[in-house]
Amino acid sequence: MGDYMEGRHAPKGSPAHRLYLWIECLYEIMTRFYDQFNDEVWIHEYSARSLPELEESMLDFCSYDDGSDMSAMYLESAAAYLGETLIEEAGGRWDWDENAGTDGLPVVCPDPVLGLEPVVPLLVVGQALNEKTGKVFATVARLLRKAVRDRQRQHPEWWPKRVPTPWVGYGTILTACNTAREWRNDRMIDFLHWWAAEAGGRRRWKYTPASLDAMQALLRENFRTVEDYDQVAHEPFWTMAAWYVGQYVVEIKDALWQYREINPDAPPGTWHAEDCYWTGSVFVNQRLRYDGHAEHPWKMLRDVIAGESLREVVDRFPDPVLPGRRTDGTTWPEALWVLARPEHLETPSLPPLAEEELKKLEEADDLEGPDWADNHRLNTWLAERREAFPAWAEEAGGGTAAWDFSPESLDRLEGLVRGRFSTYEEMVAAEDDPFLAGAAWYFGEVQVRQCGAAWKCRPEPSDDTDVPDDPLVTAPEPDPEDDDGDDDPGWDDDDYVHLCVPASELRALLLRGPDERLRNALEAYAR
Repeated sequence: MGDYMEGRHAPKGSPAHRLYLWIECLYEIMTRFYDQFNDEVWIHEYSARSLPELEESMLDFCSYDDGSDMSAMYLESAAAYLGETLIEEAGGRWDWDENAGTDGLPVVCPDPVLGLEPVVPLLVVGQALNEKTGKVFATVARLLRKAVRDRQRQHPEWWPKRVPTPWVGYGTILTACNTAREWRNDRMIDFLHWWAAEAGGRRRWKYTPASLDAMQALLRENFRTVEDYDQVAHEPFWTMAAWYVGQYVVEIKDALWQYREINPDAPPGTWHAEDCYWTGSVFVNQRLRYDGHAEHPWKMLRDVIAGESLREVVDRFPDPVLPGRRTDGTTWPEALWVLARPEHLETPSLPPLAEEELKKLEEADDLEGPDWADNHRLNTWLAERREAFPAWAEEAGGGTAAWDFSPESLDRLEGLVRGRFSTYEEMVAAEDDPFLAGAAWYFGEVQVRQCGAAWKCRPEPSDDTDVPDDPLVTAPEPDPEDDDGDDDPGWDDDDYVHLCVPASELRALLLRGPDERLRNALEAYAR
């Protein structure tokens, strides 16, 4: 996180400090975007192929203005997602341009090796909103991807490098959204099953002002001091009491349940550190308005015991804004004028492209990710293994005549591996051993030749040591014409395709019993 934390102690208002604040805000922006502005089928993957869908959804969502802040928040979220996607595609990092927009804006600076100008995602969003072609996001991605491809033609082993953006990965976003949702649902079940009855009956708890008076009375009857409350605040009954007050704010004040996960790598005193007031527990927040209020429900109960009126505590949350007259037509929300005014959108952010240039750009790039079945890394590895095979076969015994890629030859391979290594840890330590590399290739190649499998490999080496990075083989893709119409209706298009990581399977031999054989891998292709 250090690359972006440098601005934490910079002077307020400086580019470095504003960049730091933007990076800290991204988690909030992304979780709100995923939880409130997308449906269940949206895949939050920061991929170029997701950009046309994002732009189409944005144009639809912002096709009218009801006077709320939601259109502005959607556009801000789209800009953040677009920026992360461009960094994922072309490397680089976020930075701050104090001359962009009204008073400075976050920008994406691609990998410096590419020699590209920074991209201002919010202004690209504004251009997409003005042009309404549905092609702006994809075009900016294609231009950056073209620069990457052009360099890779000269340097096939090169990949753009990026500065990781902390705490915006899909898993982190999903966990935050699901935690709040599941906590809310579990408490609702508790409310219906037992709490309402124990607290005086459901008729007493119908999210009315009178129910706040009843809660206030209940609290003051049971606790003389906040210290008394603190001793039992986490007991189920009082957890539910806090939930009811929070849910009242949700129902009456248009708030939402929210959870901020703790980032173990965040420095103390930052927004997502363990010592932050908002991390690690569920709270309520009017997060769909810029002037919204947030509270921990247990703190609201505590304030009532300390002497405040619960009605007044609840009224810290502004009343819902009544929808204004619906105005059709996509316009730049006034709420974003503090960032970029309409005149800042008059000059397109992207270089103008002739129709023929745009067509050529689109034909050259389908926005899919790098090909796992045909890339420099895989092709180089396969060529090296094929070239080294005769020498490997001689060392293994019998030469190429004995190693004929038959199912029976896998029994000999298994015997060799078990004879050379006695423990799994020993094999892991020898993962770069030429014999193991040749054995893994041979095992995979038998599956290719006997079962029609195909070699695949991650095009770009992974920086995550926990992610398997060895070449693998996969079963042939199912032929749609072979569909007999008897598919399970619950089975989606992403049908299971068998895969095998030969190097991992060889290591696993020493963890499994003697009944587990290498040749069993071939049987999986017949399922």
